[in-house]
Amino acid sequence: MIGTDLPVEPAPIDPADFDRLRDLIAARADEERWTAIPWETDLWVARRRAEEANKPIFMWAMNGNPLGCV
Repeated sequence: MIGTDLPVEPAPIDPADFDRLRDLIAARADEERWTAIPWETDLWVARRRAEEANKPIFMWAMNGNPLGCV
């Protein structure tokens, strides 16, 4: 069976490596530019604003929990 030789618990992180690992996985400023966009959660308001600005609408729709916990 695949994966039976894997440890049940992950190995602890060495405190000396913590800062390096945190910096490695933390989002960089250029990866968070999407937070500066004035997102609209009301489709009707977004439609009106898009029409006034003569711009298209980007719509992201999904069903269920974004983490897959359904």
